[in-house]
Amino acid sequence: MPMQNTSLTLPRLYNEELDRLIEKNSKRYFYPARTIFSVPGDDFNGVFYIKSGRTRHYMANDDGLEKVLYTLTDGWLFGEMAFYLGRKTGLYSQTEADTVLYKISAEKCRALLDESPLFRDAFIRCLAHKILITRFEIENITFNPCKERIIRLLCSAVDKTQPAESGWYELKVKYTHYELGVIVGAARVTVSKILVELMNEGIIRSVNRKIQFNADRYEEYMELFSKF
Repeated sequence: MPMQNTSLTLPRLYNEELDRLIEKNSKRYFYPARTIFSVPGDDFNGVFYIKSGRTRHYMANDDGLEKVLYTLTDGWLFGEMAFYLGRKTGLYSQTEADTVLYKISAEKCRALLDESPLFRDAFIRCLAHKILITRFEIENITFNPCKERIIRLLCSAVDKTQPAESGWYELKVKYTHYELGVIVGAARVTVSKILVELMNEGIIRSVNRKIQFNADRYEEYMELFSKF
């Protein structure tokens, strides 16, 4: 499985022309980081567009067990499946950073789907990507051991835009052990044990409570994962 398919964070999908179109046909909302702005049973009555920021979308059962489906960044639409099927959302949605959302009403959304090839293409592309990432995640959980799932996730979060300091890469996202468990589908105690193993093996280290990934080992894993 290619490395880019193993991350639950979908890459930035910003299009300036689409951004202007949506801005003219929507209402603006701002949410601070870590705000749960939608819960199962909510009726969006439209579709949301991420102007800036980062949102996490996940399921949870009555015992509090959570499973992240995907994390979205600038330029992504969400709520399109519930809108198209005429259903209420079945997910929790939470901001991971200060986030600006544009809400496109159901009426406006139908008009844009009919009249704008640009919006229609974005709508279909966003939906198709989410279906694809869900398929890859099912494959990942079914066939890959927990340790490999954690390594894949950490590799996908490595910040290559910054030079490796003393042979170590920073991560673009600061994960708690609980958050890692939610994403990879494992208990927190299991995640903590595996992180200790990875530190002992020199794959990661913790500096000021932030995980860093060894640059040489990162390149090795990227080459390995690219073959599957």
